[in-house]
Amino acid sequence: MFEEYTSFVFKNRKKIFAVVLVLNILALFGLFRLHFTTEFSILMPQKSRQKEIYEKMNGVFKTGEQLVVMVKTSVDPLSREGIDEIFEIKEKLSSVEGVKTVIPPIPEKFPAGFRLVETKNMSEEQYRDFLNYVENMKDFLNVRKMEDGYYSLFMILPRNSVNPDEIESALSGYEHYLSGTQYLEDQIFRYLLFMIFTLPPLAVVLLLNVFRVQLGRFRYAILSLIPAGFAALWTLGYVMGWMGQNLSIITVLVPIFTIVMGSADGLHFVSHFLERKKEGENTFNAIKDTLESVGRAMILTTLTTMAGFLSFLTLNSQSMKQMGLLAAAGIGLAGISTWIVLPVILSGMEDVEIKKKESSLARLFQRLSKRAWIITLVVLFAFLPGTFLLKADLNILKLYKGYTRVRKNVEKIEEIFGRALPVYAVFESENLLSPDFARKVLSMEEKLKSKGYDAFSVYDILVKMNEHLFKEEGYPKILARALILKRLLPEEYTNNFLSESTGRAFIFLDNLDRNTLEEVEHIVKESGFQVTGLPYIIKEMNDSIVHQQVLSVVLAVSMVFLLLVLFQRSFVIPAKAIVPVLISLVSLFGFMGLSGIPLNLITANMAGIVIGVGIDYAIHVTELFRYYRDLEKTVKIASTPILANAFGLSVGLSALILSPFTFHTYLVAIMWVTMTVSSFMSLVVLPKLLEVKR
Repeated sequence: MFEEYTSFVFKNRKKIFAVVLVLNILALFGLFRLHFTTEFSILMPQKSRQKEIYEKMNGVFKTGEQLVVMVKTSVDPLSREGIDEIFEIKEKLSSVEGVKTVIPPIPEKFPAGFRLVETKNMSEEQYRDFLNYVENMKDFLNVRKMEDGYYSLFMILPRNSVNPDEIESALSGYEHYLSGTQYLEDQIFRYLLFMIFTLPPLAVVLLLNVFRVQLGRFRYAILSLIPAGFAALWTLGYVMGWMGQNLSIITVLVPIFTIVMGSADGLHFVSHFLERKKEGENTFNAIKDTLESVGRAMILTTLTTMAGFLSFLTLNSQSMKQMGLLAAAGIGLAGISTWIVLPVILSGMEDVEIKKKESSLARLFQRLSKRAWIITLVVLFAFLPGTFLLKADLNILKLYKGYTRVRKNVEKIEEIFGRALPVYAVFESENLLSPDFARKVLSMEEKLKSKGYDAFSVYDILVKMNEHLFKEEGYPKILARALILKRLLPEEYTNNFLSESTGRAFIFLDNLDRNTLEEVEHIVKESGFQVTGLPYIIKEMNDSIVHQQVLSVVLAVSMVFLLLVLFQRSFVIPAKAIVPVLISLVSLFGFMGLSGIPLNLITANMAGIVIGVGIDYAIHVTELFRYYRDLEKTVKIASTPILANAFGLSVGLSALILSPFTFHTYLVAIMWVTMTVSSFMSLVVLPKLLEVKR
């Protein structure tokens, strides 16, 4: 079979080259059809109770996710000049397309007696009443005086969505800071552009240098990467461009995975081809014999790596399913490309420069294999304790690295006001203003404040107004008085906090960690209300990750084992080949626990990748052993390319260190540890297992 295929390649070399060239040109045009998805909704589960509550709330109040804008001024916002400046800023923000309401840091109207007075254009007497009023309401003023100036906080409630760029343009004359989900999402687009045009080329450069060391010449390193490079282009151009699959913070990894993981077959093919040429074979026989020795392994490793990604289909997340399918397609295309492209290119190479230096790696692993069980126990004891330290968490703010503008903006707002991103308590009542119900909401707020959180609702304003106008402490004791006070409220409060039988309170958190969200949720539910917000939708997704991860791992291991059984027609050898992968899984979760990397939607699914990629090394060892029937020769031939591939994969993915997202850096660290363990176990433990007879 391999001889016939090699003959076909030699006879049709030019035709195949022309077809590949046309495919590449069409794929390049597909790049211009790429679409970017920046919404955090990609991190949401497909079926979500929290999502239903959140969407219902936004439907009731006819608003989208709010934006928080902090503006620095040199004039006191409570001075007459400062008041004018605040409302000028408010008008600028209100003029931005998509803005429904802007809640300024000071009230637009205030009660003077039992009538509302506009804050702008006040008389001197009214200004004194205003100062008296804001002194009484100072807890709710979003104004802070700092050493370097005055800071004011504006809350923007959009109809559906607002372009943060337009807000930044409106505030171009002021030092300002933005926060809120829409702003975080907007910045993702910029980061995706940077990543897609920077990180894949950087990964290629890193891999080239690693492969050059292994293969001895730069041009051989380029050859080994060409199939994976073409596959990445085809995946982006055809699958994502022409077929309309969106590029997101999740799927942006697909071309990098395709290049880095798909290059394994190219490296093994070129490495074994050069070995054959070194032994004096002509080009035809070198290609044929290379396919005979590693062809089955190349097919199997492609399928097992695809299986690792396809295990993502068990997850209740459309984005992870999409990445699993796209990455599997990319790896599959890399495998096909290797079989088509490399034989075509190498068929024209008669004279090659061979690296003469012998590697001592084989002797090293032969010595280590004698202590295989001790090494296995050391690895297990080193990582096993970490599995008990694993914590599930996905903080959307901590998705961004500390140096990013997004993170700095949010931290600055938190520094000044102690809050940046809100969640909501939603409540329903036939009479929202009844004293009993109002006190129930206020009691919940007091519990939240006692824990260090900031909560705010329309009832807080009614309390202050009641104390200011009626000299009565607390919320009005009779409904009629509450209704009178409600008429004195500015529209931005009544429309955005109360709507017929539904009301909501804003809860500002100092962080979005799992423990914080659970504590707030407990207090709100204890009061008989519902808590919601984007952080809770993502938390709901993450809460199910452990159960889904178990299913994903079981599916990945099962698919890989089944493929091995079908290819090798044996249960014993596949069972032995799985052992290094299982040890790698322990190292994966153990390292995450020991290093504090949280278990979440993104990091947890590295298990599927570790299984799919890690088994490749075991496959190459078992397939070479099947071909040579000599363990010493198997380890000698396999050790260098396996370690080069593991090292190259880790180095290639290290391009993600430049990503502005923290979880990409986590992936780099995880791959370094797991690929090191997986390759070493395949070269140390697996040969020892293969020595054992049935």
